[in-house]
Amino acid sequence: MLIPMIVSSLFVLGVVVLCLTKPNAGRIFLGIFFLVMAIGVNGSFTFTNPQAYVEYASGALIPLYRDIALTIVEPNPVLFGLVLLAFEIAIGLLLLHKQKSVRIGLIGTIAFLIGIAPLSFMQIPWLGLIIGEAYLLTK
Repeated sequence: MLIPMIVSSLFVLGVVVLCLTKPNAGRIFLGIFFLVMAIGVNGSFTFTNPQAYVEYASGALIPLYRDIALTIVEPNPVLFGLVLLAFEIAIGLLLLHKQKSVRIGLIGTIAFLIGIAPLSFMQIPWLGLIIGEAYLLTK
């Protein structure tokens, strides 16, 4: 568990530095990153193992969050996966646009990162991306 946490943290640090030093490149990178994660991770779960969403939700760190997550995911994990996939693709595409679209995409990615954080300790490092995204909101 330690190695993935370190790798995730180093990746997040690199993305934050990119956002702070080259905001446009950081925005484009984040847009592509969210698209790749949507298709690669959530697409994979949705189409090959939708039950993984239920397993993930059942491991949430906060009991109330676990109950809410299971109430949403358990009845139809495939539908949940499709909605999540569509949301993540939408925010990724919004980041690749200009002006207000980027702002909406950044707010969406921040909400997404906050939403997944209570699901496991492995999600905590990803909250660091909010630093870069918050900075991009000021640009």
